[in-house]
Amino acid sequence: MSKPVIYEHPLNERVRTLMRLEHLFEQMRHFKSGQASVWDSRVFVTTLMDILDLFSRGDLKTELIKESERAISNLSQHMQHPGVDHERLKSILRALESVTKSLHELKGQLGQSLRDDDFLGAIRQRSAIPGGTCDFDLPAFHQWLHQNAERRNEDISRWYNSLDAIRQAVELLLKLIRNSAEPRQVTAQGGGYQQNLDAAIPYHMIRIALSHEASYYAEISGGKHRFTIRFLETSEGRPVQTPDDVHFKLSCCSL
Repeated sequence: MSKPVIYEHPLNERVRTLMRLEHLFEQMRHFKSGQASVWDSRVFVTTLMDILDLFSRGDLKTELIKESERAISNLSQHMQHPGVDHERLKSILRALESVTKSLHELKGQLGQSLRDDDFLGAIRQRSAIPGGTCDFDLPAFHQWLHQNAERRNEDISRWYNSLDAIRQAVELLLKLIRNSAEPRQVTAQGGGYQQNLDAAIPYHMIRIALSHEASYYAEISGGKHRFTIRFLETSEGRPVQTPDDVHFKLSCCSL
């Protein structure tokens, strides 16, 4: 049986940033472990530039620490509940404490060592221009790309590993958020569904599991008070809401 297609929607700006970082880290991981072609290395560096741009928007380090500490506080309260798997909970708390400690130990802003690198700085400056990393714009980058794969991979691994603390925090927090709710079977009548949310509960994410064979996709919008789902299919090149009743699994995730 095919795995369902998962659609996710963040309900606040903090989780939106975490999900974007997760996407970029996954992309970096893919091209880091690729065939080490010039184009693999080029896309890796471009993705690294996108991550550095995200780091520069607000105090992400403080936000990650706050989110980790909040998760530790909330989960610690469950230690008193008799029906909880205490060993598993202790393991999760140790992991959270470890990533929090690693974040505290980072000096300066996130990615500071990469921002201070003159080579990467030149690439980042030109990356804002469409096609700005062409060979004639960045001859030093062109020369680096044409070194042997082993030499390039040394730099790539060093840059990637310098982001370990942030990547691990992002992955752990999103994993906890996703696992915080059990999916329930829901029906969207006429392809539409809306639900109010309890403002007293800190919901972070909406997740939808839809059959892989479905001819439509989920479009989600909403915030902390309510959310709306529309199931759209393409008709004559235009997306339109399906008139069918759609059966799907819904998770409203909070941590």
